[in-house]
Amino acid sequence: MNLAHSPIRVAVIASHPVTVAGLSAVVDSQPDMAVVATAPSVADGLTDIMRSEPDAVIVELGTVNEGSPVPDLIDALRHRGSKAAVIAFAEDPEHVVTALKAGARGFLLKDCPTDEIVTGLHQAVRGAVPVSPRTLPHLVSEVMAPTTPPVLSRREREVLALVARGQSNPRIAQSLHVSEATVKTHMRRVFHKLQANDRASAVALAMSKGMLAPKEEPNTTSVQPPSGGDTVRVLRRGRDRDTEPETGRPPPAPARLGER
Repeated sequence: MNLAHSPIRVAVIASHPVTVAGLSAVVDSQPDMAVVATAPSVADGLTDIMRSEPDAVIVELGTVNEGSPVPDLIDALRHRGSKAAVIAFAEDPEHVVTALKAGARGFLLKDCPTDEIVTGLHQAVRGAVPVSPRTLPHLVSEVMAPTTPPVLSRREREVLALVARGQSNPRIAQSLHVSEATVKTHMRRVFHKLQANDRASAVALAMSKGMLAPKEEPNTTSVQPPSGGDTVRVLRRGRDRDTEPETGRPPPAPARLGER
């Protein structure tokens, strides 16, 4: 798109109608911008947003307990081939580091002036990273702080552990009862956090940093015997044998002819 002649197409994702209305009013007041889609959440509005082909998406951040929608939004956009710039819109300046690390291309505070929103949109679609001035102390503190090792989420460790066992993405999805797309999303995040280029290096790096335990043998499988006292077969550590359901001992050998 030629930004010199075409208006900047903006999508707005915010759970509060007042926020949507306010951002829409600011954007639509500019001759070179237009709001092309709005949604209360990423899940509810992704289809409309993708159909509108935005150049930038402003997404509202909730509280820390609600989690950030930025990673899911960026994964969904990139998975569908969109290069839209994602700008986080939040009340707390402390969210800036998390949002930018998750892939946001800008961070604006809700109480920022309207011209800061307009300037930020222009900068983001041209590749810059606009941030509200009040967030700068938090960014400086992050840069000056000692380097901390990356942290994998519980689900990321589960996926990586199955990768270490040689399972494919479809098999991992089946094992964890999730979609294959979700498995791929977790692996992309693992690659990013560990700075790994492939699955083998990700496993090796995770083990070297103590994030992933060595592969363990599967536990013994227990089987409930059927009623009626029939003999069942039990797989125990690779040995397959007949057992009696009540005692667990091998059944007695059949009596020979002439024996009682």
